[in-house]
Amino acid sequence: MNNVKQTTTPEEQSLRPSEVGITKVKAASLRVQVYTQLKEKLTRGVWKIGERLPSESELCAQFGVSRVTVRAAIQQLEILGLVETKHGGGTFVRDFSSIEKLDTFHPLMQVEKNRDLITVLEYRKIIEKGAMGLAHEKASAEDLNFLEETYTAMVNAEKDTAAYTRADLAFHYRLAEITRNPIIIKVYDILNDMLSTAMADIVHLLGRDLGLTYHRKLIDSLKKGDKNKSEALMEEHIEMTIQAIKKRRGEE
Repeated sequence: MNNVKQTTTPEEQSLRPSEVGITKVKAASLRVQVYTQLKEKLTRGVWKIGERLPSESELCAQFGVSRVTVRAAIQQLEILGLVETKHGGGTFVRDFSSIEKLDTFHPLMQVEKNRDLITVLEYRKIIEKGAMGLAHEKASAEDLNFLEETYTAMVNAEKDTAAYTRADLAFHYRLAEITRNPIIIKVYDILNDMLSTAMADIVHLLGRDLGLTYHRKLIDSLKKGDKNKSEALMEEHIEMTIQAIKKRRGEE
């Protein structure tokens, strides 16, 4: 997000951090704490639809954190559809009134530690392996084209973590839809917030290469009609991600 000089009205200038209710955060999980506070303010209507959020530099000062932390928190809000960042214009509140179950299963939605990431991935490994088998049986040409489009979006995202994560989430959500199983789809809807948070954290930790490699393999296996290979690839994809996170944490 670009830091753009903002002209404020006397009323806006008088609205100090203490009045908004922002508090400086502790050292642990800074991005999650900033994200959580901003999300809470947005859902309470502190900033209205179409209103511009404080600038990056203002948020850094108010929270007492770095620009990197603020940018990561804003990216997560973008992924959830709560705000949009306009190039050269700042970050604005979107109309998210249609987003259902925003805080469902809170605080499970707050994936604050690598251990929580592994918990989410363990769930995904169980569910998505089976979903991949069903998808193999039911995928249409339209479904495969959509998966190709999301893969292309991931490739083109480059350093745009928010765009990459949106495409990643869309890819896995489409696999759930392809199963034509309403329970699988509904659970994915309910867990959308938690899954998108986890996916963004994984990209920050591990980068894009692992995800791109396996998404390509998954699409190719679906096209070849190899059900066992498709299931094995999904399981391997998630297990490799788990092991990579553990390695980053220094675990065996």
